[in-house]
Amino acid sequence: MANLSEQDFRKELSSGNFNTLYLIYGDEKYLVKKYTESLVKKAVGKDPSEFDYFHLNSDTPLEEIFDAAEQIPMFSERKCVCVNDYDINALNESDYKQLEKFCSDISPSTVLIFSMPTLNTEVKKKSGDNKKSSKFKKFCSFAEKHGSVLELKKLGEIALERQLVSWAEKNGSKLTQINASKIISMVGTDMTALKNEIDKLSAYAYNEEITYEVIKKLCIKNNEAKIYAISDLISKNDFNGTYRQLHMLFEQNERPEMILSVLSSAFIDMYRVKAATESGKTIADVSSDFKYGRRDFVLKNARNNASKYSGETLKNILDIILQADIKLKSTRTDPQIILETLVAKLLLAVREGNKL
Repeated sequence: MANLSEQDFRKELSSGNFNTLYLIYGDEKYLVKKYTESLVKKAVGKDPSEFDYFHLNSDTPLEEIFDAAEQIPMFSERKCVCVNDYDINALNESDYKQLEKFCSDISPSTVLIFSMPTLNTEVKKKSGDNKKSSKFKKFCSFAEKHGSVLELKKLGEIALERQLVSWAEKNGSKLTQINASKIISMVGTDMTALKNEIDKLSAYAYNEEITYEVIKKLCIKNNEAKIYAISDLISKNDFNGTYRQLHMLFEQNERPEMILSVLSSAFIDMYRVKAATESGKTIADVSSDFKYGRRDFVLKNARNNASKYSGETLKNILDIILQADIKLKSTRTDPQIILETLVAKLLLAVREGNKL
């Protein structure tokens, strides 16, 4: 009866002493799915009978969930009922009370799992802050008292790099932690996407090392990484490369607002790192002061690029981006023209800054 860590959850599975109620959720959907599957397998075996295992979805009425959980196991020691992405936030007060009442007295031979492999349990308040809905938060507290809760947060950069190295080894290939970091910078931090990339890279480099050349050749960059790449190309004053990258994003129908937002973030990261370095601070200080959390890996790239600029040039760049943002939001000018003009101004600012 507790809020479990991953280690505690694994111990509970190994012990075979299951609770009757589990709530598994969190930002890292890959791990939510993985641990849910592990729990089901431990509870009713790898190939459970359809009489002993029910896999229900978000559209299942409460009464049907209750009926499934009340049935006696036929060919196994337990009955396992797994309900995926059930939107507890959407329940009215009466149905929520029914849910709590039922879950407070589940049969000892039943394992009822509420798993959130895709559902986002966070909701936006009018203030713009992300907070757990009161019903979901309430159910978390309830499940802690009457069963086990496992919240799976995004892995930190180092843990994620090690996970990629481990996956590569299991696939029969080798990957250094440095190159694992390169993959993350291209693909992003979503573990499902990263697992797919590692499987592909390992198949290509079976029994060999996954080199940076292989990664550059085969890895699919997410659009955020592609936008960040524009800032890299600008820092190199690569006119043709910058415009090729920008037009590729246009062809993929990426929203101009998103391109400008991510581009702005890239240069803000550089400015923060530059200011910190000049003040005798570290990247760790920047990450802590501005609450980067598990996104602190972007600061490493920002440090490399920031060294190519003066503080005055970065201030000028941020002012240029601000003016483009105002124009994008307040005029009817074609957004593509605004972004093309912005890139031209940024390249010019870099060139002029380099002359200083």
